[in-house]
Amino acid sequence: MDASATSLPCKRKPDSDLSCEDRREPLKSRKHDVAELFGLSPGARVLLVGEGNFSFSGALASLASEAKLLATTLETEAEHQERFCNSCAAVEKLKAAGASVAHGVDAGDLATTLPPDHHGPFDRVIFQFPQHPMRHKINLHRELLQRFFRSAASVLADRGEVLVSLLRGQGGTAAEDVPARRPKDTWQIQEMAADAGLLMIRVVPCPVQELGELGYERTGFRGQGLRDATATVYQERAFNAEGSLTHSFCRPGPGVEAAYPIEKRHDVSFWVKPDFKQEDLERCMAAVFCDQELVHRLQLLDEYCSPKDGRHARTYRILATAHTSVLTEGQWKQKCEAVRRELMASAGVEPRRQGKQEETPRGDAEQEEQRSSSTPENALGAAASKKKK
Repeated sequence: MDASATSLPCKRKPDSDLSCEDRREPLKSRKHDVAELFGLSPGARVLLVGEGNFSFSGALASLASEAKLLATTLETEAEHQERFCNSCAAVEKLKAAGASVAHGVDAGDLATTLPPDHHGPFDRVIFQFPQHPMRHKINLHRELLQRFFRSAASVLADRGEVLVSLLRGQGGTAAEDVPARRPKDTWQIQEMAADAGLLMIRVVPCPVQELGELGYERTGFRGQGLRDATATVYQERAFNAEGSLTHSFCRPGPGVEAAYPIEKRHDVSFWVKPDFKQEDLERCMAAVFCDQELVHRLQLLDEYCSPKDGRHARTYRILATAHTSVLTEGQWKQKCEAVRRELMASAGVEPRRQGKQEETPRGDAEQEEQRSSSTPENALGAAASKKKK
């Protein structure tokens, strides 16, 4: 019998007759989802860094999850009270809810600045909407994330997670619902986490509406202007969090798989002997990549014959994706260099050196430009280059 024939008629109003509020899940269910997202299970040790007005930590504390919350600020207690008029009341409210509070804690140096009796390890380390004071310097945002991930990893429990919420487009991952930005125009959150040995395992919409219903007030400490006269004058301002995402990271391990893994790429060009076969390069790649679970492949970009001496050159693109392990940019470059050395030793190829214009295989200039635009730029290098300018 057709299953649809036995189904009971629905007594709910059709969706078209429901208001937006009616269509939403019950508040109790939404609170459970928030608690689950931020790891607020009974007895879990949860560290919140970079707190401002304490409304985020207050929202989580109001869930009465029996998790052990530690809310921290970068400012000292006196600085925080000067900046926020409700500082004392917010702290008392948190403590009444069973949470702990610590001031003067640097998210980039947790091992040193956390109170002696709160050194972890923590099951969750959460940074809600981080931002460097110089918000127009994207390299400084990357440096902030890089320092934070390294620091968080040092106080993270074995199966703990690090959570970071960012505004729409900032993270630069494939989870964004906006047109892809160039990597150098994003905060490169996956790359910054990988540098600390952390794998991105989950990306979900940040529950800003649910948090707002729990008392969370989204404000940022921003300068009033870009001119010298106003650049250092700060004020609390609300910000638009529509489309924001919460990213979850953990250490690689059994059953851990990356969400939206990054595909690394590297172009290599060399002179080949007449008996060279692509299988020679594939064999070298297999030998170098055997120590890490990488899904790799090759693309032949160009074949070139020198009009001077008839020598042949080939240009390949090596692509690899790490689904269950962390692959930093530095590690990737080392592996590509190892492939090159192995190929020279086993197949007798010679690296093609730049000469006159006619000696450059077609497309190399374009590939180099594309590679430089798709490779995450080093945050410190970016800062140095800007200083030179």
